Amino acid sequence: MKKLTIFVEGATEVSFVDQLLRQLISARKLCIDHLQATGGSKTPRRLTIVSVTAQSPDQTYYIQIVDSGTDNRVASDIRENYDSLVRSGFEAIIGIRDVHPLSRADLTKLRAGLRYNVRTKPITVVFVLGVMETEAWFLAEHTHFPKIHPNLTINRIQATLHFDPSTDDMQSRDCPHEDLHNVYALEGLAYRKKRSQIERTVHVLDYERVYFDLVTKFPDVQTLIASLDNFLS
Repeated sequence: MKKLTIFVEGATEVSFVDQLLRQLISARKLCIDHLQATGGSKTPRRLTIVSVTAQSPDQTYYIQIVDSGTDNRVASDIRENYDSLVRSGFEAIIGIRDVHPLSRADLTKLRAGLRYNVRTKPITVVFVLGVMETEAWFLAEHTHFPKIHPNLTINRIQATLHFDPSTDDMQSRDCPHEDLHNVYALEGLAYRKKRSQIERTVHVLDYERVYFDLVTKFPDVQTLIASLDNFLS
C-alpha cells in the first residue's frame, strides 16, 4: 500500500484535501486517517488519531491528513516527524498552509523558510501555499456560488462587491475568507471558518474544475495536483 502524509494548518485545509482525495481516488482503494497535532509549548508535541477508515484488502493508498492547528506549525511538524514517517514506509509528504497572516511581500521569504532544515532525502517534501488563503481557491471555483444559493450570480457579485471571481486573480485578494463571507452574506449566509460552514463549501466545489482549471490560475494548486498525481502513478 502506497503511503502519503499531508500536514495542513487547519480545518479548512483538512476538509478540502479530504474531499479532493475522495474525488481523485476510488473509495474502494482509499484509506484516509485524520490526525490532530497538539502540545509543543510546555508539553511534548504529539499526533493523535481523530478518525480512521476501516482497512480492506482492496485498498491501494493510505493517506494521513494531519491538522497542525496553526500555520506556523506545518513545517516544524514535518521536520519533527520526518524520520518516523520514513521508517514507517511513507513515500510522500506534503505541507499546506496560508500566506496570511504574513504579507504578500513576505512570500519569497516564507517559501524559503518552509524548506529550512527540512531533509530532502529519501523524500522531498512538497510545500503548497494558499495565497493569501486557501479560500482564494474557493472563490476562483465560482460555479459553486449558485449551489450555495441560486441568487449568488457572478453579475450580482460584481455589481455589489466590485470584483469578479470568474476572471479576476483571486491571489490578489488580501482576505479571501472575508470575500467568501461577503458573497454568502448577500443572501444572509456566513463563512466564518466554522466546520459546518467550511464543509458546506467544500462539498459543493467542482473538483473537476479544481483539477483542470484552477491549476492554470494558481501555481500552488498545480503543485498540489502534480504531487498527488505523482503519488498515485
